[in-house]
Amino acid sequence: AGPDMLALVIGSEGTFGIVTKITCRLTPNPEKAITLLGVFDSVHKACEGVSAIVRRGIIPAAMEMIDKVTIYAVEQALKPGFPTDAEAVLIVEVDGLEEGLEEEARASEELLSEAGAKEVKRARDDEERARIWRARKEAFGAIGQISPSYYVQDGVIPRSSLPEVLDKIAQVGRKFSLTVANVFHAGDGNMHPLILYDANKPGELTKCEEFGAEILRLCVEVGGCLTGEHGVGIEKRELMDYQFTADDIDAQLRIKDVFDSKWLLNPLKVFPLHHTEARRMAFNC
Repeated sequence: AGPDMLALVIGSEGTFGIVTKITCRLTPNPEKAITLLGVFDSVHKACEGVSAIVRRGIIPAAMEMIDKVTIYAVEQALKPGFPTDAEAVLIVEVDGLEEGLEEEARASEELLSEAGAKEVKRARDDEERARIWRARKEAFGAIGQISPSYYVQDGVIPRSSLPEVLDKIAQVGRKFSLTVANVFHAGDGNMHPLILYDANKPGELTKCEEFGAEILRLCVEVGGCLTGEHGVGIEKRELMDYQFTADDIDAQLRIKDVFDSKWLLNPLKVFPLHHTEARRMAFNC
């Protein structure tokens, strides 16, 4: 009952106080998990697969999408057996009680095929399932096989906007002459575009950061948010004005004043500097 203090403290990004104790709830592992790999010749069709599963009322444990650039990188690094001629693969995992799980998996396979999957594979055993998930979990590191540097973004959008946003990101990439690799949590719309660049080339990092800001503004424009899970921190603070009105930000600042009246904790994080200048000056932050 009452205000959601857990979300408030987590969302404050360390600007309210220091957490000294965390109580966790332990949950048992599911009785069984079935992992599917949908292979698509377009990202649009893969997004349709996500929507079809959600519309049916199936709630997978995970739905992860990897695009062609990332597929190539993980194959170079880890060789999970993903088809390099695919434009996207969609990893879908259902888990829970063994009874009824097979029906859920079959329904998911049918929906992926109806959405346009060229092939839907099922992990034959725990070893193959582990290989698929290792490719997803180590995808960021695998990008080092194809690019000397990369810049990770973290925006969240409505699932229905995935095809539109991915198309626009590709268009903006062509404008900046930079390649984007996409790997993200398709089930909840949490995107992680990886902008590939070379930090040794003068001006390329600045261009990369401008590209990243455009991606985040695009996320806000379609009804999403600047961050899905990585936070605002310092990197995105000046974009807060794009998502929130001055009154919104003032309300957030007044909440911080309640928890941290002397502005001792992370005074440069989250909020645009022009909103916090007077408070920081008062306490020499």
